[in-house]
Amino acid sequence: MRIAMPNQVQRVRQAVASLMACGGLIAGLLPGFTTALYAQTVAPESVLGDTTIPSPEDVSQNFPYGITGKTPPSLIKINYKGQKPYHKHRINLRLFQGCPQVEISEGGRLWATWFGSNVQAERAPFHRDQFSVISTSADGGKTWKEVFVFDPSELLGAGASDPMLWKDPKGNIRFIGLRNIDFKGKDEFSSSAWEFTMLDPENEHTAWTAPRLLGNKNISVMKPLIFPDGTIMRSMDDFKLVGKPDKVRIRFLKEDVDGQPIFVSEFPVDNDAGFAEQMPIIRKDGSLFSFYRARKGQKFAESFDGGKTWNLGGYYPMQFSINTKCILKTLPSGRVLLVANDVQMKDEKGKKIYCYTDGNEMERELEKHKTPRTRMTAYLSDDDGKTFTHKVLLCDDGQISYPSAALGKDGSIYIVYDQGRGTIGQHTIFLSKITEEDILAGKLVKDGSFLNNIVSRPSDQGGGRREGDKI
Repeated sequence: MRIAMPNQVQRVRQAVASLMACGGLIAGLLPGFTTALYAQTVAPESVLGDTTIPSPEDVSQNFPYGITGKTPPSLIKINYKGQKPYHKHRINLRLFQGCPQVEISEGGRLWATWFGSNVQAERAPFHRDQFSVISTSADGGKTWKEVFVFDPSELLGAGASDPMLWKDPKGNIRFIGLRNIDFKGKDEFSSSAWEFTMLDPENEHTAWTAPRLLGNKNISVMKPLIFPDGTIMRSMDDFKLVGKPDKVRIRFLKEDVDGQPIFVSEFPVDNDAGFAEQMPIIRKDGSLFSFYRARKGQKFAESFDGGKTWNLGGYYPMQFSINTKCILKTLPSGRVLLVANDVQMKDEKGKKIYCYTDGNEMERELEKHKTPRTRMTAYLSDDDGKTFTHKVLLCDDGQISYPSAALGKDGSIYIVYDQGRGTIGQHTIFLSKITEEDILAGKLVKDGSFLNNIVSRPSDQGGGRREGDKI
């Protein structure tokens, strides 16, 4: 384990003390708070691998010859005029899908992505027979059209997982596809993240840049944090190490405005963390705050030096999103948006009981859907994430998980999430459109707001899982 230098520890402790004195996050009052640090950044190449791409003449760059982890993937255009209707990615063949992301163009066109399969449920680590769909809507989310697929199966049977859409500081929409190839342990890029940028996001069949190799870690679950100077911070996780104790795997990559790595920072080891899915925000004092996924809810971490070093603070007092993804985002108003599963858990005689608190502050046990992955809820914080006192329920219809959000220029908040990924009649991608006013009111009050429009549901199109299907 790397050890923090004494002067680094002193600087961070001084920052923590200063923040507490001026009324920041009251770390000393939060259960499990610790000053444990993992205060050393590391060379990006030591984590991401050597992302230098060989010359165009190299055999690895000329498919189908000499496939390696650096052979570039491509996007496949679908559902265009003249395409045969029986292509293999059509929705009526799909029986499993989930983990959506959403983004909106400068002109208001919505884009969404998620992964799916015609064969099976998600199966790590190589995700065979799995591809990622890119869909778009030109009418505010009322209707959707699938227009591209990220399917690397032609490369030694590779599979896709955890796609992402995000908007960079210049307003360009980028897509990240995670590719997984079984090289029998002989290639450091068996899992690799590739980023494409849209050239015309107002066009449903936009052209794209050539893909850029980001690294050999999962870097495509949470949207990057954009700093005021245009630099970005990407969240990373080494999913292959989940469940292996005492392994460093939760990291951030800081890039300059040209995409060049500045540093990689690491969390202290936390064996309680699941798939971390951390998503930091910048607080008003310039410090960073993030939740990360753990077994009994969400833990939190803070940084007082731009993300180079991190304090782990233990479990956040409000329990939500138990071992599942939540997202944080600072809104233009300065309020902080949290989208998460509003479910709490308690033990009674060794049995897990899932419950929630209703509008009258009464505790209610979940009756129909006894799972931590339901009651998708949007919250607002007025105090930089210390408390989330406003909320509106988005969906409690079954197993609901993995939110993603995008902001419209008019103040609209677009949120997607999945329902019952492999459940008969479900496997749905939902979209809700809300505003801060709706969350403050605890119900929809704004004209144009809506809940749970269908982005994609294969069973509505003749597909989906059927009785007897084993996935």
